[in-house]
Amino acid sequence: MPYCNRCGNLLETGQQSCPECGQASDGALAGLGPMPRSSDVTTLGAGTDLASYWWRVLGYLVDAIILGVVVSYPLRSLHVNAYAAAIVVVVVTFFYGTLLLTYTSGQTLGMRLVRVRVVNATTNATVSRFEAGKRTALYCVFSLISNIYHYDKYRHPNAHERMVESHHAALGLVLGIPIFLDLLWPLWDKRKQTLTDKFAGTVVVRPRS
Repeated sequence: MPYCNRCGNLLETGQQSCPECGQASDGALAGLGPMPRSSDVTTLGAGTDLASYWWRVLGYLVDAIILGVVVSYPLRSLHVNAYAAAIVVVVVTFFYGTLLLTYTSGQTLGMRLVRVRVVNATTNATVSRFEAGKRTALYCVFSLISNIYHYDKYRHPNAHERMVESHHAALGLVLGIPIFLDLLWPLWDKRKQTLTDKFAGTVVVRPRS
C-alpha cells in the first residue's frame, strides 16, 4: 500500500494527495523506519479528524477555569504580590499541562471533557514527555509575557492620570499579542495548529461524532 512521504499516512490506491497533510502522492512505498513502542502509538483511525477550533477553545476555557479556581483565586485571596502570583501560576500551568499530556494520553482535564487529544504531528503517536514539555513551555512563556506587567488604577483619576492609565493598558495589550496570536493561529492554519503545536511538532485531534 502507498504511504505519504511527509507524514506516513496510509493512502488509498490512486489518491493524488494525502488527506492529512496535503502532500502530493507519487504512489511510492514509504521507507521503513524504526518501530515505535506499541504502548506509545495511537494512530488516527478512519473516525478521527483534526479537532475543530471551537472544541479547542472550549477545552482551553475549562482548563483556564480549573487553574483559576485552584491557583489564581487563592493567590488573590491571600493578597500575594502580583508579580509573584504570575510566576506561580505559570509554574503550576507548566506542570499541569506537561504531566497531564504525558500521562493521560495527550489530554488535559479540559481536553478530556471535550474529547480532544494532542498527538505527534508526523507519527500520530501519543506525545512524549519532551514534546509535552516543549508545547507547554512555549505557552507558559507567552502567558508570562502577557501577565507579568501590572499597574495600579487610580480611584478617582484626573485627566493626566486617565492618560497614564491608557498608556499602561496599551502596553498590557501589546504584551498580550503573543498569546492571542497563538490562540487564534488555528483559524487560518492548514493543520489547525497553534504556534505551540508547531514548536512541539503536535496536532490536536478529535473523534468524529
